Amino acid sequence: MFDARRALLDWYAQYGRDLPWRRHPTPYRVLLSEIMLQQTQVDRIVPYFEAFVERFPTLADLAAAETHEVIRLWGGLGYNRRAVQLRNLARIVMEQYGGELPQDRHALLALPGVGPYTAGALLSIAFAHDEPAMDTNVRRVVGRYAFGESVSPSELERAARDFVPPGRAGEWNQALMDLGSSICLSRQPHCLICPLQTGCRGKGRVLDGETARGASPKTPYLRSTRYYRGRLLAQLRFLPADTVVPLSVVAERLGQYGVAEPPDGWERVGSDLARDGLARIETRADSVTIGLA
Repeated sequence: MFDARRALLDWYAQYGRDLPWRRHPTPYRVLLSEIMLQQTQVDRIVPYFEAFVERFPTLADLAAAETHEVIRLWGGLGYNRRAVQLRNLARIVMEQYGGELPQDRHALLALPGVGPYTAGALLSIAFAHDEPAMDTNVRRVVGRYAFGESVSPSELERAARDFVPPGRAGEWNQALMDLGSSICLSRQPHCLICPLQTGCRGKGRVLDGETARGASPKTPYLRSTRYYRGRLLAQLRFLPADTVVPLSVVAERLGQYGVAEPPDGWERVGSDLARDGLARIETRADSVTIGLA
């Protein structure tokens, strides 16, 4: 009789990705990798992860960091709000949990930047709890294998939970992630080389609406709000710590690099960054100054 768990775990042992956070899966390293992986591809984050753990090797080191230090080190990863949330999370854990990440799902979900998937990844990979970690890849693999048709999120989660091999949830969830990112692809699944092809109810086809359900409308990045935020923050990273400069000077420099004035003006962009804890901006009668938080 076909053993799907054994087949996938054997495949993972041979073909699983060699990633630095998997070699030493401490709770802190798992947390850092999962926050970095939010909306960012794996191959992009590896050098950032290694640089980050070299500078901040423990949660305590991160909790003691200044905002501008974390933002500078995060530069290039995008979605910079994640960096500030991660540092704030570290401070909460140091203050409320004695420096140890909680092993309770509800407590994890109360931390900044931690959603259901990240909580599941921490519980299974870092703490060896028999919990699913439901990212897009895992949902696709489980949905195809178990149902072969579109089902409700609750049905999908129940199936994923039932599939978890007792005592091996960390390996299992990472195996599902790797399978979904390399073989069980959204548009063109490679079923002939899939270790789960036997018994897969969705073998050889893509479910109706499957790719559309996991996708979100894309706003062109160039000249988007995120584009302007990223360009302004990139200039602020060059400033020494605790330094502010006239916003007009930064705007002029950006113009020299071909970055046009945003539709709502640079002051609005700077205020948005300040609201998210990434910058500080001061408006006076005759000038506006800005710097890293």
